[in-house]
Amino acid sequence: MKSRAAIWIPMAVLLLAACRTVPTTKEDALRLLIADIAAGRVEADPHKAVTPTDPVQSELFLYVEEWLNVNAEALTHVSPALSPEGPFTFTRSANGRITYLISDGWPGKQVRTKALRPVPGTRITMLGWPDPLPWEQLGAVCVIETPREMADEENHPCTQAFVFRFEAPAR
Repeated sequence: MKSRAAIWIPMAVLLLAACRTVPTTKEDALRLLIADIAAGRVEADPHKAVTPTDPVQSELFLYVEEWLNVNAEALTHVSPALSPEGPFTFTRSANGRITYLISDGWPGKQVRTKALRPVPGTRITMLGWPDPLPWEQLGAVCVIETPREMADEENHPCTQAFVFRFEAPAR
């Protein structure tokens, strides 16, 4: 049986190759990938920019692959959802029931966004964390409580960018 890493490395290669510019650092690689997918900028033929034997590209791909092991659903089979808001970018699932908020950096004790107004019954989770997160709508601001255990960076499920999944109730 293939390991998760063996499955996601080809995806990391394909997704990184789809970026509109060539990243120079692993952090930029992930940031550009998220921005390009959230904006709907994906090359028709992502294979054309791949050089798998290039050691610099390999390092970038492995970094992105590690992040994708936790967060791939926020970037695969999605479409642009909303304009970016500060450190947040957004994607939406193909069926439209799930919106992903991708935070560039750890948001702290709370995620606060004016871009999303979840309907009552929406289930909000953080990818890599098993439990639903408490949230409330305070006027124009949606406030999500992050897990207390995540205050310690060692407990983060991934690095650099964190994904919050908003799943609307079935109709």
